[in-house]
Amino acid sequence: MLEDLDALAGKLTELNARLRHLREENLQLRAQVMQANAELGAMRGKVAGAMERIDAMLERLPEVAGAGMPAGER
Repeated sequence: MLEDLDALAGKLTELNARLRHLREENLQLRAQVMQANAELGAMRGKVAGAMERIDAMLERLPEVAGAGMPAGER
């Protein structure tokens, strides 16, 4: 009987240690997700800015007859 209780106590100790480890890992992963989301937002902003600059450059280009059409459609 005492051996069973000791075994159970050992299992509970191990379970508690695993729980603490998983909680710590969860906190680290949440921080990584927050950082990744912040980086994603910054990258999206950069892409949007680049697209605006490209659109502005395209607007300034002169129109060329037949430009942008496949050869068969000119």
